[in-house]
Amino acid sequence: MSLWSRLERRLGDLASELVLDEYRDQLNQARQLLAKGDIAAAIDSLEALLSVKPDHGQALIVLGEARLANHEPQKAQDAFERALKLRGQDPAALLGNGLALVAQGLYETAITPLARAIAEAGGDRGILADAYRGLGIAWRRRGDLDKAIRELRKAVVEDGEDIDARAALGEALVADGGPHDEALRHLERAAVAENPPALALYGLGRLALVDGTPAVAGEHLAKSRSLVETDATPFGKELRTEILVAQGDAALAERDAMRAHGFYLEALQLEPRRAELHAKVAAAHRTIGNLDAALTSYDRALSLDGHAGLELLRAAVDTAIAAHDTTRAAPWANDLLGKDPSDVRAIVARGLAMVSTQPDAARALLELAAARDDVDAHVLLAGLSLQADPQAAARSALAALRTTPHHGKAREILAQARAAELPEPSSSEIGETAAFLERVVESRRELGHFVGETARAAANLDQPLLVTVMGEFSSGKSTFVNAFIGADVAPTGITPTTATINVVRYGRERGGRIIRLDGTTLELGWDALMEHLRALTPDDARKIDRVEILVPLPQLEKINIVDTPGLNSIQPEHEATARAFIARADAVVWVFTASQGGKASEKKALQSIRDEGKRVLGVLNKADQLSDSEVTEVVEFIGGSLGELVETIVPVSARHALEHKRAPKGSDGNWPALATALEERFFQQARQLKRDACARTLRGIVAEAQAVVAKSRHRAVDAADAARAARDELAASAAQFAGEGVVVERKALSEQMALLYRRASREVLDLVRPRRLPFSSHTATSADRDYLIALLASGFETAIESGRRRVATELTSRSRTAEQAARALEVALGFDVVGDLERVAADRIGLAMSRVFDRARAYLRGYLEGGYVEAFFRNDVPRLELAEDAIYHALYRSAPDLDREVGDPLARAATDALTALALRLDHWRAVVDVRMFDVEVSVVRALEIVGSRL
Repeated sequence: MSLWSRLERRLGDLASELVLDEYRDQLNQARQLLAKGDIAAAIDSLEALLSVKPDHGQALIVLGEARLANHEPQKAQDAFERALKLRGQDPAALLGNGLALVAQGLYETAITPLARAIAEAGGDRGILADAYRGLGIAWRRRGDLDKAIRELRKAVVEDGEDIDARAALGEALVADGGPHDEALRHLERAAVAENPPALALYGLGRLALVDGTPAVAGEHLAKSRSLVETDATPFGKELRTEILVAQGDAALAERDAMRAHGFYLEALQLEPRRAELHAKVAAAHRTIGNLDAALTSYDRALSLDGHAGLELLRAAVDTAIAAHDTTRAAPWANDLLGKDPSDVRAIVARGLAMVSTQPDAARALLELAAARDDVDAHVLLAGLSLQADPQAAARSALAALRTTPHHGKAREILAQARAAELPEPSSSEIGETAAFLERVVESRRELGHFVGETARAAANLDQPLLVTVMGEFSSGKSTFVNAFIGADVAPTGITPTTATINVVRYGRERGGRIIRLDGTTLELGWDALMEHLRALTPDDARKIDRVEILVPLPQLEKINIVDTPGLNSIQPEHEATARAFIARADAVVWVFTASQGGKASEKKALQSIRDEGKRVLGVLNKADQLSDSEVTEVVEFIGGSLGELVETIVPVSARHALEHKRAPKGSDGNWPALATALEERFFQQARQLKRDACARTLRGIVAEAQAVVAKSRHRAVDAADAARAARDELAASAAQFAGEGVVVERKALSEQMALLYRRASREVLDLVRPRRLPFSSHTATSADRDYLIALLASGFETAIESGRRRVATELTSRSRTAEQAARALEVALGFDVVGDLERVAADRIGLAMSRVFDRARAYLRGYLEGGYVEAFFRNDVPRLELAEDAIYHALYRSAPDLDREVGDPLARAATDALTALALRLDHWRAVVDVRMFDVEVSVVRALEIVGSRL
């Protein structure tokens, strides 16, 4: 019932009372003017009447009603109080007085006259309805929602057409958190009226905010605000403030903080001392990023609210933490801990306040908060640890980034921690660079296999110069080695099948050790060693990795010589060892045979050695077998054939040189020329050669490590791209289901309901006893009613449960869209991403099913318990045509609107479930991004440093 309908009813009641004839006409005239909406003329007429007859009780009551309709509650109160002095227990005067007090915002005072009006109503349903409505609004404004809802429900029962009562009840239910379906029913009923109450549209706006549709909320609230602008009463001012706050909330939900700030400021102008509004302004400032202004607003909010609640204190503490404002953080945290000693944000704020003065105490508090995965606690701990323990700082920063992947401060600290973990070497020395690279590769599991090689490269810097002697079989390599040493240290005359790789190195006593492929070692004296090597069988030779020949010669303290079999005779089992020595060699001496030098096979081998960056000195052995001119010709031929693959070629006779060193007579085999070449090209540059060899090795390690990192990065990028695509596909799937999928489910439910009502119609035909006379009624028993209730309840349950199964199956199937991306993320991260997403999907889909189908089940149960079947038997059955179609339509006409209960809520809940899964997928994508960022600021940076020094 609208305001005008209620007013017309009251005026009719009053006009029907016995009054003096000369005033009845004036009173009727005023009533007619009010009914037409001409309030000003009605008031003038009543004032004229009362100027002549000031003690006319009915006229005073009608005047009060007119003043209320004209939004003049104070004048209305004066009129009602004058009437009460004349008619102390008049329920209409009591009612009007109470409603006038409500309009003025005097809710506590209004409760007494409204309660008295109910007591004096004498069963007048009109007065009861208005009084209950006024009481409900008074209790709502006082914050007692239970009493408000109780009284407003009574008002609706007394007058189901009172749209103001329905609007007030719906808004109170929204404020109380539900049931929202009942709230929506009342609010929509009021909102479709010709002149809808502003409160109804406000309630719909608030309900839309609860349902997560801020754009819809904004539309309702804008209409509500336009309706309330003309209401200058205190109640109207309060409602206008609430609407402005809700508009701000809707703008914030749409991520328009500036517009929200404007709404909140407008509300603040209406109620400048309301703490909640200062807190709303603070929240808008924080969202905008203006932390100083936010803190100032929280100061005002807390100073105005002497008993600040947890929500306000937590918001203030959060902002102080974000601003690192220790001055405010400490006292606010203390206040919050006083209300909730376990509040993690207060603990963080206390820790923040102690960081600079009591770091140990701060650390203890922050570790408590970090154990509960508070991101700010992780970040503050990272900052505390950065100088003394960068590894701990990195762990804390990563913990923060797992929670909030895009946290700027956490990323900054992580980069600083990784730089502190791997500080750039202070010197350009190759040894320091090698040590730095070793720390780099051992810091990452995927690079750990480079640690040994890096350590060996560094250790080789201090090892004797390693010269590898190579050449084809029978080129005289072992004789060359013996001539170089000046003693028979390398066995000669070995066959290709029994040749071994021999390392000639310094030892205190002559002897050696045979190191087998299985890792076992055999140590022998000199004579036994030589005898053992000459007695090797091909099978024995294949089992040997290398032979170390130890000789106490001073020159071997600075140089180790590796004597390899000819490449054309190396056993397959020896190839890996030979190649390892080639890789480690600081320099290579290639021994050519005077009669066969410069063959294609030699060029190929030399090219591979050159490709590894090795310097090669050529030795043309057995030159004594050629004339001088032939030697020159062969040297020129080999040099022209091989080009830059060898630095120079020196002709020698290793056999003559060895003999000359044993007994200085005869030819020296041109050894002095070779000695000069070795000295100039190798020995004088030994340190540089070692550095170059180390640098080559390190460059190779850096290149391989960068390849590993690049592969990992590509894998992570591919996983992130897959996650992004799957996220978008899930969002599209959610939108598609909200449209097409929900239509399919609505159709399925509609068909099930139609079948259920058809079955129920046939059952009613069997249950109802037809009337016997034309003007009598069909009849049914209580047992018939109970049977139909049970039948419908069972059918509703079947429909709900089958719908739940269908939708759950469909949403689960759609959630598997993310499975391939989850597996890619799992490979990239090493976490159980698939399992995590399966758990999220199960939880969110389960929640969606509860939100929709459990709510619909409760709604249907309430419908049955609320008298749907009783009303059917009472109102429809007695005179119903006993035909299936007629019964079906009667049942269907008053049936619960299951489509409305399931349709839109299902679209929202399904969207929320799939969106939550998409957001979780996006979270893991962000975690991959964090992993890549960590690699960039640690390994990639460090490898680039190493590369720039080599």
